[in-house]
Amino acid sequence: MNEEIYPNAPIVLMVAEIKHTEHGQLDEKQSRTISEAVRETLPLREEDTEQNITFTGITDGTQPPVQVTQTKVLRWSSRDRRTILTVKPDTISVDTTQYHRYTNIRELLGRALAALADATSLDGVTRIGLRYIDEIRVPSEDDSGLPEWGEWVDGSLLGPHGIDLGHGLSPATNEGTSVFAGDDATRLVLRYGAQDAYVVGSTPQLRRPLPSPGPLFKLDIDSYWQPEDVPEFNPDVILAMADRLHEPVRSMFEGLITDKLRNEVLRRG
Repeated sequence: MNEEIYPNAPIVLMVAEIKHTEHGQLDEKQSRTISEAVRETLPLREEDTEQNITFTGITDGTQPPVQVTQTKVLRWSSRDRRTILTVKPDTISVDTTQYHRYTNIRELLGRALAALADATSLDGVTRIGLRYIDEIRVPSEDDSGLPEWGEWVDGSLLGPHGIDLGHGLSPATNEGTSVFAGDDATRLVLRYGAQDAYVVGSTPQLRRPLPSPGPLFKLDIDSYWQPEDVPEFNPDVILAMADRLHEPVRSMFEGLITDKLRNEVLRRG
């Protein structure tokens, strides 16, 4: 994992999420098991309630009844609110807006997975995913303030920007999606495009320092494994799969950016 760490990396959010068969609500003792495992990194524990709304299907044309259920959500947070661990009855995830390197997230996730396995009985895993969201910002090169994105990212991401439509129409934003499939139930979904609005905002639960608004290019890479069967919940096996999912992420990112971006933006602290 000798990857170059860019001083001015564009990653604004990284999520490691594991979905599993549902367990019951964790009691105080079970929650404390997780608290002790992550206390060094995530000392702040909070409890929240999410409401889930379900519409019951009917066929007689009347208004469908609404079923509202509540789910307890447990969160452990760093003191700066930049990294959180979230535990729901069917999901455990680590989210961070202060990403440095994968090994740091892997270590935290490993401690959380082992603690959850100790705290409660889990029958199996249904999905493992790693998601990286980049907001690429570059210096403006003219008075328009609009970057020539072809100098900073691969031209395949720019869409039909060379078409002359006339009628006063010119490209404003573009967004695309590409899906890559493996033969072992792995997928990598790339969402990309130029835009003005932030891709990731700042919330009380997960804070993010927001730069000045302006043009940016989004790279949203979701690498995941979703098998048809339900393998057992084994923290070591889960981490090994997370490692496999991480491998193509860096290759994808590096293949989509130019040396100009590396040298003039990412390598400048």
